[in-house]
Amino acid sequence: MLTITREVDQWIQIGEDLFVAPTDIDADGVRLYAKGRVLGGEEDGATFTKAADLNVGGELRLGPSVVITVVEVKGDAVRLAVQAPKHIGVHRKELVDQVKRARDDA
Repeated sequence: MLTITREVDQWIQIGEDLFVAPTDIDADGVRLYAKGRVLGGEEDGATFTKAADLNVGGELRLGPSVVITVVEVKGDAVRLAVQAPKHIGVHRKELVDQVKRARDDA
Protein backbone atom coordinates (compact mmCIF):
# COMPACT_ATOMS: atom_id res chain seq x y z
CA MET A 1 0.00 0.00 0.00
CA LEU A 2 1.24 3.47 -0.91
CA THR A 3 0.07 6.75 0.60
CA ILE A 4 0.03 9.95 -1.46
CA THR A 5 -1.01 13.48 -0.53
CA ARG A 6 -3.04 15.28 -3.20
CA GLU A 7 -4.84 18.58 -3.59
CA VAL A 8 -7.86 19.28 -5.80
CA ASP A 9 -7.28 18.14 -9.41
CA GLN A 10 -3.91 16.54 -8.66
CA TRP A 11 -4.11 13.08 -10.22
CA ILE A 12 -2.79 9.68 -9.22
CA GLN A 13 -1.99 7.30 -12.07
CA ILE A 14 -2.40 3.59 -11.36
CA GLY A 15 -0.92 1.42 -14.07
CA GLU A 16 -1.29 2.85 -17.57
CA ASP A 17 -5.04 3.49 -17.73
CA LEU A 18 -6.46 4.29 -14.28
CA PHE A 19 -6.60 7.82 -12.82
CA VAL A 20 -7.93 9.18 -9.50
CA ALA A 21 -8.10 12.75 -8.17
CA PRO A 22 -9.89 14.71 -5.47
CA THR A 23 -12.30 17.25 -6.96
CA ASP A 24 -13.47 18.75 -3.67
CA ILE A 25 -11.86 18.75 -0.23
CA ASP A 26 -13.36 20.12 2.97
CA ALA A 27 -13.20 19.41 6.69
CA ASP A 28 -15.95 16.78 6.39
CA GLY A 29 -14.28 14.74 3.67
CA VAL A 30 -13.39 14.55 0.02
CA ARG A 31 -15.02 13.89 -3.35
CA LEU A 32 -12.90 11.52 -5.43
CA TYR A 33 -13.24 11.14 -9.17
CA ALA A 34 -11.87 8.06 -10.94
CA LYS A 35 -11.70 7.19 -14.62
CA GLY A 36 -10.01 4.65 -16.79
CA ARG A 37 -10.02 0.91 -17.26
CA VAL A 38 -10.82 -1.80 -14.70
CA LEU A 39 -7.78 -3.80 -13.58
CA GLY A 40 -8.60 -7.47 -13.09
CA GLY A 41 -11.74 -9.49 -12.57
CA GLU A 42 -14.47 -10.33 -15.06
CA GLU A 43 -14.71 -6.70 -16.23
CA ASP A 44 -10.95 -6.37 -16.85
CA GLY A 45 -10.28 -3.62 -19.39
CA ALA A 46 -13.79 -2.14 -19.28
CA THR A 47 -13.83 1.66 -19.22
CA PHE A 48 -15.54 3.52 -16.38
CA THR A 49 -15.94 6.83 -14.57
CA LYS A 50 -16.87 6.97 -10.91
CA ALA A 51 -17.27 9.63 -8.22
CA ALA A 52 -17.64 9.17 -4.47
CA ASP A 53 -17.98 11.43 -1.43
CA LEU A 54 -15.86 9.93 1.36
CA ASN A 55 -14.98 10.72 4.96
CA VAL A 56 -11.72 9.73 6.64
CA GLY A 57 -11.58 5.92 6.57
CA GLY A 58 -13.88 5.73 3.55
CA GLU A 59 -12.94 3.51 0.62
CA LEU A 60 -13.41 3.71 -3.14
CA ARG A 61 -13.15 0.29 -4.81
CA LEU A 62 -12.04 0.34 -8.42
CA GLY A 63 -12.52 -3.22 -9.57
CA PRO A 64 -11.43 -6.26 -7.58
CA SER A 65 -7.78 -5.28 -7.12
CA VAL A 66 -7.59 -1.52 -6.49
CA VAL A 67 -8.83 0.27 -3.34
CA ILE A 68 -8.38 3.96 -2.50
CA THR A 69 -8.77 4.86 1.20
CA VAL A 70 -9.02 8.37 2.66
CA VAL A 71 -6.39 8.46 5.42
CA GLU A 72 -6.45 12.14 6.43
CA VAL A 73 -7.92 15.47 5.40
CA LYS A 74 -5.72 18.42 6.32
CA GLY A 75 -6.57 21.87 5.01
CA ASP A 76 -6.61 21.85 1.21
CA ALA A 77 -5.01 18.40 0.94
CA VAL A 78 -6.05 14.80 1.38
CA ARG A 79 -3.84 11.82 2.15
CA LEU A 80 -4.90 8.75 0.19
CA ALA A 81 -3.78 5.15 0.60
CA VAL A 82 -3.68 3.21 -2.66
CA GLN A 83 -3.86 -0.56 -2.51
CA ALA A 84 -3.01 -2.18 -5.85
CA PRO A 85 -1.21 -5.31 -7.05
CA LYS A 86 2.58 -5.02 -6.59
CA HIS A 87 3.23 -5.25 -10.33
CA ILE A 88 1.04 -2.19 -11.01
CA GLY A 89 2.79 1.18 -10.72
CA VAL A 90 1.19 3.91 -8.58
CA HIS A 91 2.53 7.42 -9.23
CA ARG A 92 1.70 11.10 -9.07
CA LYS A 93 0.55 11.83 -12.63
CA GLU A 94 2.69 14.97 -12.97
CA LEU A 95 5.79 12.81 -12.44
CA VAL A 96 4.69 10.32 -15.09
CA ASP A 97 4.12 13.22 -17.50
CA GLN A 98 7.55 14.69 -16.66
CA VAL A 99 9.30 11.37 -17.43
CA LYS A 100 7.41 11.05 -20.73
CA ARG A 101 8.42 14.61 -21.74
CA ALA A 102 12.06 13.89 -20.89
CA ARG A 103 11.98 10.73 -23.04
CA ASP A 104 10.40 12.64 -25.92
CA ASP A 105 13.06 15.36 -25.68
CA ALA A 106 15.94 12.84 -25.65
